[in-house]
Formats: sequence, structure tokens, C-alpha cells
Amino acid sequence: MLLKLARRMDDRDMDWQDMRARCKRLLDRTEKAARVIDSGHEQTAEATPDGDGMTPGLLPVGPLTARQKVIQQQILKRRVGNS
Repeated sequence: MLLKLARRMDDRDMDWQDMRARCKRLLDRTEKAARVIDSGHEQTAEATPDGDGMTPGLLPVGPLTARQKVIQQQILKRRVGNS
């Protein structure tokens, strides 16, 4: 009986260690994404946007351009109309 309890405790400890490792990986990913976003603001400011306000080769990061805001408003109006 005591061995069975010890094994169950060891299993729980391993589960806890696995959960801590997962949380750490998620936190690391979040921090990395924040760094990418911060550096993306600098890259976006340096890059030259094309005609539609999008920067070729870079994902849009940070606040929306004026054109993107207009498109977003159109999408939101359509969603309200369809619901």
C-alpha cells in the first residue's frame, strides 16, 4: 500500500514538473512575441509601405494604418448587418 502511494506521489510530481515546463515555454514564447512586436515597430517605421499601406515582406504590427482602419470598419458594419 505504501509503495502504491509513493508511486502515485511520484506521478503527481512528474505531472507538476511537466506543467511547470509547459508554463515556462508559454511564457518564453510570449516574451519572444513581445520582443518581435517591439522590433517590428522599428522595422515598420524604417520600411517603405506600398500603395495599400501594407509593408511588403513584413506582417502588420502595431496600430492599423488609415486604410486598414477603413477596411476594419467595413467588415464590422457587415457583421452587424448579418447578425
